[in-house]
Amino acid sequence: MSTGADDNGDGEMVKLNVKVPKRLLEEIDELAEELEYTNRSEFIREVLRDTTEPILTPGAQEGVSEGYADVAAGRTMSTDEARERLGIDD
Repeated sequence: MSTGADDNGDGEMVKLNVKVPKRLLEEIDELAEELEYTNRSEFIREVLRDTTEPILTPGAQEGVSEGYADVAAGRTMSTDEARERLGIDD
């Protein structure tokens, strides 16, 4: 296992080997280049951070989940209906 100092303050870097299908590696490389990452490792680290570190607070995540549940259950209304209910004119 290879280790090294982390350049962005997240702690010690540890090498991780992963096998992926060739097409997935090609997509990773294309995205990394398109999004102007220095290399594929930088891109993969960012994706892993985004996946493991929640962007929203637990309360906000709960609100989003409730919103999706409302949509799935049909508990929605159009903008016009909301304006009418709230007495808002255009």
